Amino acid sequence: MAIRFWEIYEETHKFFRLRILAGKGGMDHVVGWVHMLEDETIVSRFSGQELAVTTGMKAQEKDWLLHLVQAMKHADSTGIIINTGMYLHTVPPEVIAWCEKNSFPLLVMPWEISIPQLIQNFCTRIMQRMQKEKELSSSFQDIINGHEISEQLLAKIQTRFDPKGSFRIFCIRISFGVEDTSAFLQAMLKLENVLGLWEKGKHIRIPYLVIEYEDCYALTVNNFPSDSGDELAQQILKQFSYFTEKKILFLGIGPEVQGILHLKSAFRRAQIASKMAMQTRQKVVDFNEMGFFKILFASDDTAILKSYEQQLLGPLDAYDQLHHSDYIQTLRSYIKNDRSLVGAAKDTYTHRNTVNYRIQNIKRLLGNELKTAEDLFPYQVAFYIRDMHL
Repeated sequence: MAIRFWEIYEETHKFFRLRILAGKGGMDHVVGWVHMLEDETIVSRFSGQELAVTTGMKAQEKDWLLHLVQAMKHADSTGIIINTGMYLHTVPPEVIAWCEKNSFPLLVMPWEISIPQLIQNFCTRIMQRMQKEKELSSSFQDIINGHEISEQLLAKIQTRFDPKGSFRIFCIRISFGVEDTSAFLQAMLKLENVLGLWEKGKHIRIPYLVIEYEDCYALTVNNFPSDSGDELAQQILKQFSYFTEKKILFLGIGPEVQGILHLKSAFRRAQIASKMAMQTRQKVVDFNEMGFFKILFASDDTAILKSYEQQLLGPLDAYDQLHHSDYIQTLRSYIKNDRSLVGAAKDTYTHRNTVNYRIQNIKRLLGNELKTAEDLFPYQVAFYIRDMHL
């Protein structure tokens, strides 16, 4: 949970005599770092969530300050603090109006306040929060790894989370190169903002943590509304749109579990869902909706699954390749339609007699009468495995 502007403001506004002129609605955004800014050209190097402090040395230039805040908003910056009294005594009303309309925090502090001291104070708070996140991440990894939850570990968790409450994990699988690092960091910071203020401005302030673990990034939410899982999933895809459009991000939604003791199983199931999403090239897979695939994707030995599939479907694959037929699709449709020749005929746009002829040949090739559900089930499982795209 990154530190937000409102948190820093609440703890420091009296000491630094900070005053909000406009954009209070944007104070819930994350502060990634604090920069001294006197030249607007540096804004093009911002990557998002920067807080700027300026004396307004160039404020005598026409519309300079207005153009500056507009550029910062476009760069997803968090806000600006103006050290008034030397170069800028009052903030132009059009700047205040624009910041208010666009929820871009605009604050002022008197000239006698030290800018270096403010920047040092703010950056120290950011680094302290980063250290706390690192410690919490380590604690969560210990729990996921099955370590005993000691009193010391529980005390760390309780600083933010309700250990007896509900937990849910969203597992993000993503692959990107060095050239995409900036886009990834921006997306993560945008996601942090969403988790503090979303759903048409409704504050939810849910306890959450994002950790990088094994082959994914795991977002853990605590006491999250059960009916909002799909909405949060869509928000994740939206913030990572750069990667979803390139089809290199896959999201797995784990089931809700009660209590921190079940965090390990919550992570593993979210991980299984993300594995299915990646293998089947789906953007999102919810573990609760995986059906029989829950069992298949839980297996780490994919060689056994592949061998089972080939053992059952291999004879038909070989026949189809040799005779340029499509017995595999006929059998799949026959199973799907619960052994109905009429249903399989409609499904494959084939005459019923042709389907019947093919089924008789398939029975002979497989050495199986395919009469009962027990006869068909192994082949249904084989098709499930084939759909995993191992």
